Parts: sequence; structure tokens; C-alpha cells
Amino acid sequence: MWQGKAPATLKILAAYNLASNKRLFIWEGEGRADVQYIDRLNEVGVLETFAAFDQTGGWQCAFAGDLDGMRQWFLDRGRTPAQIEAAMDLRSRGHYAASTIAARKAARDWVAEQEALPPRQPR
Repeated sequence: MWQGKAPATLKILAAYNLASNKRLFIWEGEGRADVQYIDRLNEVGVLETFAAFDQTGGWQCAFAGDLDGMRQWFLDRGRTPAQIEAAMDLRSRGHYAASTIAARKAARDWVAEQEALPPRQPR
């Protein structure tokens, strides 16, 4: 990593050394040059890269059981009313289920219902 200079668009947000002699890098980039620079880590080990999206607000609503906040979170991200209703239906079923087992069954039922629906038009 000391050879050359990282592209200006590459931002290292966090880097952690894990107890298992692995590293976790949280980074943001805008293009191929960023990925190619990070890929240099494969020269000294094995690098696995996964796209990630900040979903913190949504998870905060989930941990708090805040369905209204979750609906607003989806709305703020430009989801269509149909997308929001489907997403909220799933989350409401889980939230109001009597137990974790019932919540998992409700989620499986929801998936089966969605699979039976005609395909949605892209937004």
C-alpha cells in the first residue's frame, strides 16, 4: 500500500485488525481506480470486497420496534408507495407476531405471497 498514492476519491472510513489476523476495511469509492487500488491488498493476502450500503437508520428503527420511523425511512429514500406498503407489511407481521417462531413463519408466508404476485414494473 505504501507504493503509489491512493486515488483522491478513495476514502478509508474505518480499518480494524481482527483477532483472527484478518482485517476489516470500511471504505468508500467512486470508480474502478478505487477498487484497483484496494485490490493491491491481494498482493499480500486474500481480499474479499463486498458492496455495502448504509442502512443504519433502518436498523435503528428495527431495534426500537419503530414502524412509523421505518415507514418514514423508506419514504425518505424515494421508495414508491407500493414498495413501502410491501416492506411495511413484512415488518408489521414480524413485529406483531406472538414469538420469534411465529415471526419466521410470517416472513415465509410473506415471501410465498410475494412470489405468487405478478412481476412489478421497474421504477
